Amino acid sequence: MYLEVTKLKLCICVFCLLCSYSGGALSRTAGDSLYSLAEDIGLSIGVHKANTDYKHLKADTLRSIFGHRNNDIDLSVLYLNDKHLFEGLINYSNTDREIQSLRIKIRDYKELSRLKWPRLQSSQFSLGQKNKEIAKLRWMLVSLGDLKYKPLSAYREQVYDPIITAGIMLFQERHGLSQSGDLTKESIELLNVTPNEVVTKLQAAVKMKLSEFHQKKSIYIEVNISEYKLKVKGDEDFNFEIPVIVGRPANKTPLLNTYISNITVNPTWTPPHSIVYDELLLGLKTDPQFLVAQRFVLINRLDSKKVKSLKGMNTEQVRLSLKNFKLVQKPGYWNALGGYRFTIPNSESIFLHDTPNKKLFSKRNRALSHGCIRLAKPELLANYLVSRENVDTKEKLEAAKQGSKTVNITLNNPIPIIITNQNIWVDKDNRLQLRSNVYKREVKGNG
Repeated sequence: MYLEVTKLKLCICVFCLLCSYSGGALSRTAGDSLYSLAEDIGLSIGVHKANTDYKHLKADTLRSIFGHRNNDIDLSVLYLNDKHLFEGLINYSNTDREIQSLRIKIRDYKELSRLKWPRLQSSQFSLGQKNKEIAKLRWMLVSLGDLKYKPLSAYREQVYDPIITAGIMLFQERHGLSQSGDLTKESIELLNVTPNEVVTKLQAAVKMKLSEFHQKKSIYIEVNISEYKLKVKGDEDFNFEIPVIVGRPANKTPLLNTYISNITVNPTWTPPHSIVYDELLLGLKTDPQFLVAQRFVLINRLDSKKVKSLKGMNTEQVRLSLKNFKLVQKPGYWNALGGYRFTIPNSESIFLHDTPNKKLFSKRNRALSHGCIRLAKPELLANYLVSRENVDTKEKLEAAKQGSKTVNITLNNPIPIIITNQNIWVDKDNRLQLRSNVYKREVKGNG
């Protein structure tokens, strides 16, 4: 009898344990976190938590996070049925600093959206001018955090002063505009964006980051197209940013999730077919010395040791030679890839590289390349990559820097790299940064 009772108790315990790990079961803490996350990403929820069907809420939340891409539908089901994975995702949503910063901004802007957001008319004001539109502008800048609140009389609120100019400059900086301090047409258009529209963008950014949880690495490189910057993520010992140039709208830089496998010092450049025929041969028509001056040579496609000079060759002769030869630019300061090339395996022939034309980094809009990513400070990235390598690799890089020959360095510890297009984020000073979509495409996961 005793043994039978003991067996019965054991069966009940096992049954309860299995139930606790079923896809639908949630601890109180996980349930509260799920409710909070669902609210932040914009799901319709009942007024009281007690009335919430957490099983359905869990399914709706996962569909909202992973359902924006067809190939992620299976991930939604996977997280729904795997309690360990699901709780990892919920914990990530509560602990990742970038996601937490975005979620806080969502709540802030939801509060702002309860107010009637004014609309500025296109106007030009001068210092000392009084106008009712100025009081409206002042209130908007204060509400957005670009201007500190200061009690003023009704009359004084309507006067255009240097404080407003400073607030406009901060607003322009947060939106990637030229910081003139003038109330430009572009600035007015962005000031008229309602808080509710910003909430929608913030929610999309949170969902995009959560959808990449399964690809998350502890340390990785991120290139954000909309920010025109490369950053190291997850490494507290190295906190640097490198300005970048990305593909122009006609040659978009693709969204990628790959890794940096090689560094090439003093690279040669073999331009693609499109550049050869659409640009280089046209340049040769205008200037017979164009290709020679740019240090191009012809290299046999079957035997790289066979090199042919371009001196005295006209456009048609070069065109005929391209059947058996390829155009290659010698390494040096003139080379289109500069001193460094970084290989990232992908199907679209995209890589990171240096450039001899550093003046372009001073431009605000840096969507200027043929698709590859140009780096303002490539040596900074190269040094960081070899800091993760053995002594031999470090010495190989240092030796390559001193010479002029092309040297390829294979990394023993390749680092993941994500090329994304986030047009809204919270910076290190807790300021919300917003950018226009470089390629007119919304924030979405990598593919």
